[in-house]
Amino acid sequence: MTLHRPRLRGLVSKLALFYLLLSLPTLIVVESVILTYEFQRFVSGVERGSLERAVVRGAGNFDAQWSGLLDQQAPNPAALKLWLDAWILRLQQPRGGLTPDESYILLERSEVPMAAAIIGAEGAVLARTEDNARWTLDLPTAAELRDAAAPGAPFHLPPVGDSDYKIQRILVALHDAAGTRNGWLFVELRVPPAWRHLLVDSSFESATVFAFLIVFGLASSLFLAAWVTRRLNRIERAAIAWSRGDFSNRINDHSSDEIGGLSRKLDGMAFDLKCLVRSRAQLAALAERQRLARDLHDTVKQKAFALNLQLATARRTLGTGAGGERLELAQRLTQQIQQELGQILDEMHASDAELPFAERLRMRASDWSHTSGASLGFNIDDVPPLAAAVEDSLLRIADEALSNVLRHSGASHVDVSLRRTAERVSLVIADNGTGARADPGQGMGLRNMRERAEALPGGRFEFDSTPEHGTRVTVGFQTR
Repeated sequence: MTLHRPRLRGLVSKLALFYLLLSLPTLIVVESVILTYEFQRFVSGVERGSLERAVVRGAGNFDAQWSGLLDQQAPNPAALKLWLDAWILRLQQPRGGLTPDESYILLERSEVPMAAAIIGAEGAVLARTEDNARWTLDLPTAAELRDAAAPGAPFHLPPVGDSDYKIQRILVALHDAAGTRNGWLFVELRVPPAWRHLLVDSSFESATVFAFLIVFGLASSLFLAAWVTRRLNRIERAAIAWSRGDFSNRINDHSSDEIGGLSRKLDGMAFDLKCLVRSRAQLAALAERQRLARDLHDTVKQKAFALNLQLATARRTLGTGAGGERLELAQRLTQQIQQELGQILDEMHASDAELPFAERLRMRASDWSHTSGASLGFNIDDVPPLAAAVEDSLLRIADEALSNVLRHSGASHVDVSLRRTAERVSLVIADNGTGARADPGQGMGLRNMRERAEALPGGRFEFDSTPEHGTRVTVGFQTR
């Protein structure tokens, strides 16, 4: 198993990298699109005057509560700070805040999106919200305070500072019931765009999502790698066994997915290779025996025959004396050698029964093609070993079918196919002849083919013949 661990780690790292490369850009794109869309809706509300109206309402509320914010006729800094913080929080409420149903974007974009201050009539800052860690409230100048003296009229100040932020600065004068100016209410809105929020001002929430994606990618890649590579390792072990000539090793992956389908095809290929190797070995052995038989026939047998002729000639020359008797004995021994050598050569010659069935069928069909003059098409698979009786029945059916083609159809081409699917084999002989013009069911040859086919294990026989469309004979049976 140690041989497979480096490959497992390689697949784990590749899957983890794939998830990270896919998930992180996807998260950034999705969040950017959503936040950009929400931000544009929020900005549209602000541009339509929502911030101005909110500051004017805040100033009116402050004017109405002015007497309660004094301490011995002097502004109370603590009370002013408390009122200011409460007012800013109301503007940032997700529902009913600065922009109805859109104010939640403030807290999503920045921890402190708004800042405010209450400036006294003399220009001193009486109260202000806490400064953001990234930016400080840009207070108005004395000239800007003089310009914003009209009661209840918001005065827009030009933005200063970082141009990457969406900034609005509004100043509203504060007055008591008698119309005396008590100071100014100043508000600054600063919200970063989507790209800055994601890349620079990202919050703890974004980091948490990124960490989750990393853990999810690693966990998913580990799970998939363990589930996939376990099955791939089985395929690899089987392939190694097949390369060594051991075709008994099977993958046996019965899943319905792509790897399962590939495994089943590889198992079928291993079975085909086993049959092919066995057939090739048988053919090689038979070819070697035939070569030895030819060599013995052309050398030893011929020399033994010549020796016998020489002994017969010498015997006639010497007559019936003592030497002639010895030559007669030598001649009989030579004749015995010839007979025994002939028997050995007969045994060494390959018989038709020793060949694989597919090869025997091919030879029969080829002989028929040479005799009839019709062209022949082959589509023959290697099949597992069959019982002698089954092979004999199939060959007789093939002989009878080809004989009928020669006698009745007048075909110029015949296709012979032997196909194996799982544990079932089909023999099909089809021609392009004239086909049957009448019911051929009473013919003895057809009845014999049907009986032989149906006597096979799980045997089925089909005869399909249509005038001018040829004839097809199909025999199907189980191999186990």
